[in-house]
Amino acid sequence: MKVLEVNVDDHLYGGVYVLVKSIIQYLPKHIRADVAALEPFDDKNHITELNEYGSEVYYVGSKRNKVLKQIDIYRNIKQLIKEKQYDVVHLHSDVSHKILVSALAARKAPKLVFHAHANDAEGKFLILRRIFHKMCCVFLKRIPADYLATSADAGKWMFPWAKKEDVIVLNNGIDYHRFEFDIKKREEKRKELGYRDDEFVIGLFGRFVSPKNPIFAIEILQAILEKDPHIKMLCIGEGPLKQIFIQELEKRNMEENVRILGNTDHIEEYYQAIDALIMPSKFEGFGMVAVESQISGTPTYASVNVPDMTKISDLICYMPTQHEDLDKWRDKILEARSYIKNNIMDRIDKKYELHTLVKKIVSIYQGGNEK
Repeated sequence: MKVLEVNVDDHLYGGVYVLVKSIIQYLPKHIRADVAALEPFDDKNHITELNEYGSEVYYVGSKRNKVLKQIDIYRNIKQLIKEKQYDVVHLHSDVSHKILVSALAARKAPKLVFHAHANDAEGKFLILRRIFHKMCCVFLKRIPADYLATSADAGKWMFPWAKKEDVIVLNNGIDYHRFEFDIKKREEKRKELGYRDDEFVIGLFGRFVSPKNPIFAIEILQAILEKDPHIKMLCIGEGPLKQIFIQELEKRNMEENVRILGNTDHIEEYYQAIDALIMPSKFEGFGMVAVESQISGTPTYASVNVPDMTKISDLICYMPTQHEDLDKWRDKILEARSYIKNNIMDRIDKKYELHTLVKKIVSIYQGGNEK
């Protein structure tokens, strides 16, 4: 069986890329999955890695303007499917128009799978983006396909016409062993990062974009520092708001308390090093970081906008993100100073194990019904 995963690239190391790489890595030998990227990969080593798993990566976008680019994407995907004769075309996106153009090009493929990865649009001109999304949904519903979503809300956003039972909520897959707490790894990473044993370190892991609410994270830290000026924050990620984030730290004289690193292929090492994680997102299709954090034995503080399906232990707490709620975040996080990180693998829900996800994906590709 030959599968084409569409709209997958490593820009900002997003959740779609991480998910698809995991799927490809563990697919059975009789299924081969290639990647069609609408945007160029940032790191060619990631292409090499996918090649090692038996996948080819094809760039089907172009550098022309937004309208002409969609025409190029349509033509390139259509030609690619015709040449390679894929049995399944799996289209990933957070908004309908990115699926629509690719779906029109792939509509003659034996099987189409639409996969919703968010429950809202992001970026500038948000109201116009939402209107355009709804307009494209009208046309998208006319194309026969299987509907997948990372959460029920993501399914409603992408497939508003569909009945609840027609949308498969597919839990993201995680290699639990990769994130399992290890005291020796923690000590080694903290030493490498220059953190003392008695320093309390808060993690902020994710893209520097508006939906992740990074400026609110600064306000949380500022409220905490008023109580304990020695606390540190470790940030991992890239994005258009990164420079604004840095400037805001400098404006508030907080830069000495915060260390900012870029994207990494070894995020699991940094979960070991932190003592708590905050995730003040405005919205999330799923919220993989919240789950990974709990697996690593880390107290996790997420906004109420993060789906509660991310709760796999008693280590997570969900809180509102209004300015008047800052004290709640501060007090809850400071309680974690008395918590001693430990291995909690025997006390967490294993429903997001990677092998379970791959089994469901294979069933869907082969025509099964994995509700």
